[in-house]
Amino acid sequence: MPIINFKRSDLEGLLGRYFRDSNELVSLLNRLKGEVEGVSGDEVTFEVTHDRPDLFSVEGVARALRGLLKVELGLPKYSVVNNGFRLVVEDVPNRPFIAMGIVHDLRLSDEAIRQMIQLQEKLHATYGRDRRKMAIGFYDADKIKPPLTYKLEELGRIRYRPLESDREVSGFDVIENTEKGKAYGKYAVYDGKAPILVDSEGRVLVIIPVLGSEDFKVTEKTRNVLIDVTATDLKLARSILAVLVYNLIERSTSKVVELVNIDAPWGNSISPILDPLEFRVSVNFVNDYLGLNLGRDEIINYLLMSRHDVVDLGNDELLVRVAPYRLNVLHPVDITEDVAIAYGYENIPREVPRQPVKGSRSGLGLFADLTRDLMIGLGFQEVLNYMMSSKDVMINKVMYRRDLVEVDNPKSELYTVIRDHIWPQLMEILQRNKPLISRTLKLFEVGYVVSPDQGSEVGVKEDLVLSYVISGPEITLTDGLSTLKALMTNLGIEYALRQCTLPSGLPERTACVVRNSKDVGFVMELLPDVIVSFELEYPVVVAEIRLNELLKE
Repeated sequence: MPIINFKRSDLEGLLGRYFRDSNELVSLLNRLKGEVEGVSGDEVTFEVTHDRPDLFSVEGVARALRGLLKVELGLPKYSVVNNGFRLVVEDVPNRPFIAMGIVHDLRLSDEAIRQMIQLQEKLHATYGRDRRKMAIGFYDADKIKPPLTYKLEELGRIRYRPLESDREVSGFDVIENTEKGKAYGKYAVYDGKAPILVDSEGRVLVIIPVLGSEDFKVTEKTRNVLIDVTATDLKLARSILAVLVYNLIERSTSKVVELVNIDAPWGNSISPILDPLEFRVSVNFVNDYLGLNLGRDEIINYLLMSRHDVVDLGNDELLVRVAPYRLNVLHPVDITEDVAIAYGYENIPREVPRQPVKGSRSGLGLFADLTRDLMIGLGFQEVLNYMMSSKDVMINKVMYRRDLVEVDNPKSELYTVIRDHIWPQLMEILQRNKPLISRTLKLFEVGYVVSPDQGSEVGVKEDLVLSYVISGPEITLTDGLSTLKALMTNLGIEYALRQCTLPSGLPERTACVVRNSKDVGFVMELLPDVIVSFELEYPVVVAEIRLNELLKE
């Protein structure tokens, strides 16, 4: 989970109150779904949950604490102006969407700027996937001559003075010779061009998502800050901008946000969008979930402490207005959680659950653990993979075409399908450990696989599978069958083998495992072409056994 640092004195200044001692500070901070890692002098280290990006800097922490302390209740207040600031968006295929806004009358200290950078980088690392999916920029708005243009420009035609530089350089220099360029240039360059923001005088503000301009740098003298968020997804850009704007408002004396008029290929719009989200929640729903008997007025009070606005609709129903920086609020359950936090989990009475039995391990879970222990005893090394993989690994490399459960909107080309076999992923691990395969290498994994099943209620079938691979200069099918026999003997399970043919296996060197007249797995030597597709040189035997089928009588 993200870990942030801030100064206790800065938090106290934003709160308008002082803490008697560190214990009071720690107790209050721990109510924010986080955990204080340490307080050393004036420095506080605080771990927050990834679903609360509004707490990634001290401003959001202070805003939340003001609610719990009843210093301020309800939605944060601000005012909006539209002075005609305009942004023109051209076609930028690799990062098409942008959101933008201006926060006025800021009072920035060195610590305030440090918090801005921390917020920016924590959002980059989490929601931005290290700038691959989303990137943020801050600029001194008073130095910009609108309208701005967001476009692709040839690297050779880009010239500006990057941050911390005293001379103007080309786009090539920024990408190839700066630390940020080497780290993030691969996400910027598209067909010899890079996304930039440029003002009406042709001055470059930034190469996105790499490095901003020294000429527009935010300093302690900056009073009005322009924020841009570029992304591969418009909803993400607008959500992250809301987090940034609300947090910067905490440093503003006037609480004024200036709108930006955006002319873009996806349509004309005004940014930022700060309208609250609305949820209908019943008093009974809250009490049922929490096991409490809170009155309507009490629940309203706790919601106001959580920085929500509330309208009493009568008939047991409340309309709750939630600020857009609360990205974790998706359902009335999340609002109920805010009531619990404001009420105090420590104040909820403890009681023994009303159930006739105690929880225990399932038989399949115990069987899986026993299988793991036996495989380790047989000299295998256990590995763990994600359940998601790619078509390249699951189909192309194993030369076995079939239907898989696919992700409609994958965020990465590495994770587009859910695995229906584990052994292709074990082959990937062998590939990464190729130098070790001069000797015999044995790997196994126990995990779930999913395959399409139209006869199922949910359209898929899930199995718990043991998969193992053996590779080495002298490995044959016999090694795989010997392992199977040793395993089944120790498990006390009777089985049979039959010769079968599978797409990735050598003919006459593939055996299907039979129990109770049903195929429950296989052991096979891989085709040479499959082995070569994983850049391996020595023979490989793979096996998979459906453990849930072994337990069936």
